Amino acid sequence: MKTMQQNETVVRNGVDVTALMGAIQAISQDTTLADFVFRSENKWMDGGHNRSMIRDFYGVGSDQMREVTFTMDADEPSVLLGFDRGANPVEYILHALAACVTTTTVYHAAARGIRIDRIESKLEGNLDLRGLLAMPGATRNGYEKVVFTMKIEGSGTPEEMAEIVRFGQSHSPVFDIVSNGTMIDVRVESF
Repeated sequence: MKTMQQNETVVRNGVDVTALMGAIQAISQDTTLADFVFRSENKWMDGGHNRSMIRDFYGVGSDQMREVTFTMDADEPSVLLGFDRGANPVEYILHALAACVTTTTVYHAAARGIRIDRIESKLEGNLDLRGLLAMPGATRNGYEKVVFTMKIEGSGTPEEMAEIVRFGQSHSPVFDIVSNGTMIDVRVESF
């Protein structure tokens, strides 16, 4: 492996590894830099259609404003009485899970010196609609099972690639959220 000259930036898999290592070092010296609060604001439009906006978060010791405000519409397909103006919320969960495991895998591969050429994944979630509809017989309201299939190609051996995917899974925040459950404090307020 090439030795780094001082101030040389190493980019691998589209990740600035030099900055990543600098962030790890800074957090090891001041753990409060690792405290983040992500935010989303949602507004109901009509029927099953609602819109979320993502624009700011707290991290690295202060409030941060994104360069772009992200707008995400959610709706239901017509068979579920919606107008298909966006993916439905449980589909967003599949997207978030795939995106987070992929990103975590790519970042850790970059830090380990493993080149990633290609990653693709397919997720399927089994859901019994009776839970949503408050009908008897459903074992739960959410996914009963998610099957996550990931294909990966890069400079590592097949064993190294399988291990980096397992490592990405085990350190993915979204994988942790959906597989371990997270306390959600629901508060109701009036306008």
